Amino acid sequence: MSEMEPREAGIDHLLRRSLAAPIPSLPPDFDKRLLREVSCGSQPLDRYRRIVVTGYGLTSVVVSALVMRGHGLDWGAIAVMIIGPPALVVVGVWRGAQPTPHTMKSGR
Repeated sequence: MSEMEPREAGIDHLLRRSLAAPIPSLPPDFDKRLLREVSCGSQPLDRYRRIVVTGYGLTSVVVSALVMRGHGLDWGAIAVMIIGPPALVVVGVWRGAQPTPHTMKSGR
């Protein structure tokens, strides 16, 4: 192995120590506890959560659009990239709710 600089040796030591540490894990009943915490919410708390999530979503859309515009994309491409993924999700959910020949029962 070639000689490392002191900084590289420090980073190497940190990585080796991190890889030797035990893998963190969640308690076995974590999902049940999380669902219990989330599902038993009060009205004001639910309203507050909706406001926070909506604010976060709008802020992320605006920041993403500004960053993409700063990199030289035109507004049409930005609109497609921001509106496209949610539209695909809606189409996927809508198509998943539609009966298909495979899911329809035959009337025989």
